[in-house]
This record gives sequence, C-alpha cells and structure tokens, in this order.
Amino acid sequence: MPMSFKGFLIVEGRGKMTASGSAGTEHVKKYVTPFIGSKEYTHTLAAEHDDLPAGSHVKLKSVSNINGKYHVNAEDQTGNEHTIPISKLFKPGDAPANKGHDYESKFVERMKKHNIMPSHLSGAGSTSGTDFAIENKKKGVFHPATVNGNLLNGETKDGVTAAMGQLTIHYTKEKGWHVGDKARNKRPQYAKQIEKSGILKHMNQHFSDPEKSQTTASGRAKTIEIKHPNLDPAESYLQDHHVHVLQVGGHGTYSVGKSDATGHGLPRISGKGVWRIREKQKGNKFARTVAFHPDGKKGLNKSDVDLDNDEHLFAFKKTIGHKD
Repeated sequence: MPMSFKGFLIVEGRGKMTASGSAGTEHVKKYVTPFIGSKEYTHTLAAEHDDLPAGSHVKLKSVSNINGKYHVNAEDQTGNEHTIPISKLFKPGDAPANKGHDYESKFVERMKKHNIMPSHLSGAGSTSGTDFAIENKKKGVFHPATVNGNLLNGETKDGVTAAMGQLTIHYTKEKGWHVGDKARNKRPQYAKQIEKSGILKHMNQHFSDPEKSQTTASGRAKTIEIKHPNLDPAESYLQDHHVHVLQVGGHGTYSVGKSDATGHGLPRISGKGVWRIREKQKGNKFARTVAFHPDGKKGLNKSDVDLDNDEHLFAFKKTIGHKD
C-alpha cells in the first residue's frame, strides 16, 4: 500500500539534514526546495543558532551554498530572518516536542493533581506570565472567587540550558551602549545587574563602533561570553517577574529572594553563571540581547528539595497547609 504524504513526512521527518556533499544536495532537493516560499513554519531547529533555541520553528525563504555548505535564509516566528546551515534543521515532518514546554505541562498537571495549584489556572508557556501557582493555605490571606489562601508564583526550567534572564541593550552616539528606559522600567533589577556587571563598560571599550563588529557566516555579530561569579542576575530577573519559587528539572526546587515565601526552607539558587551578548535582529548592529545562563550543567547547585520527588512533595504540602 503506498504511503500517504503525511505518513511520508512523519517517517522521513526524523533526524537532521546534511549540509554538504552529495547527501547535502539530495537533502536540499528533497527537504528544502519544495518548502521555499511556504507561508507555514515547516522546519524545526535541531540545535541552537544565533539567539534561536533548539525547537524553534522557521519558514524557508531561499537556499544558498556558503563555503561548500548549504544554508537557508529562514524567518522565525517573530519575523526575524536568519541564515542557518541546514545541518541545524530537522527534516520536515514531526519534529520532537519542545522539551521545556513538555516539562512545564507535566509539572503543572502534577501540582493540580495534588491540589497545590488551583485547577482553574493554567501554565503560561512562553508568555510573560509565570508557569505555575502555589496556594499557600497557611498564610491566612483570602482571595475572592474560588481560591482561598496566598497564591505564590512559580517558574519552571527543563534543566539549565534555558536563559534565566534576557534584555536588549542599544547603542547611540550620544549614550554609547546603554539600557533604554523602556527595558529598565520593565526589568529594573535585571537592568541593575547588567550595569553592575561591567557589561556596558566592556561593550563601550571594545565595540564602540558596532558596524565594525566581527561577524559570523550569517552576517551577525559574533556572540560575546562573559563569566559571572554567581547567579544573582538570574534571581533578579525572576524577581522582576514576581516569581517566588523556581523548579528546575534534574536540579530541584528553589526559593527566589532573601526569604522563602513558602516557609518550607527552600534554598536560594546558587552557582556560577555566564552572560551571552548576541545580535538578535540580523542587520541591526546597534542592538544586542544580553542573556544570562547558569554556566553549564554544574553552574546551578542542586537543591535538597525537589517537588518532582513524591516524598518531598507530600512534606511540602503539609508545610503549606494542604491535606494529603
């Protein structure tokens, strides 16, 4: 029985494409050219590229050969264009699910199952809202409608690869590299951490003429990495989002800020970090995204409490006034 086109895509859509040689030429013919000009986001990133994380969806605009390797000019879901080697793309079809959102969804369902999170609330995904809520019944604060107790905000991360802070800085002849008023008002504590870290001083000393910045094959300015001795910028960013509790897959559960709002004795996040300064919008050399990450898998110290662990979860429920 002949395979349907959808079935073909599902089978063939597993694995990355090859960017060079006869296999590269074949993959362009089979998996790239038919999708050029499509209005749909047909391809998925298999690996991080520029400021786009793995799992991002793109639509293809053209294909070219750069130094013997096939690249596509692709548009992401925010309208920015990127030059991406096809070896960083999955073959079109059913790409793996976004792991971060999958982890968040499962954790939200876990919180609801144990009545820690009110059932009528939902996770935020990639929006500006927090990912989950915790109802602390021991706080004695009562809210209208269906929720009794004190609602605390929670954020999930599927491991330590995702950014724990992001803000765009700009360059003008008058001010040099600086944090704009709009960004500062939106992320005041994170903005202070950027200024305190010396990033702006570094940029103004070494990149005072943005148009002369060294670029990658895609034409974007090369990413700059600067180590940081602690995770204070991440905590500041979370506080800007009014987060009380951070859940990191494989690492555990943390409080955010100087005091633990749950009363359970959750530790604060600690470890070492790294700043990554990137040209987010291709062609705009006068803006850079300043993202903050734990410095690798060991960049975040593990917590002694993990709400993914049933024993820890039941103890936590007791602390915040929930019955088993």
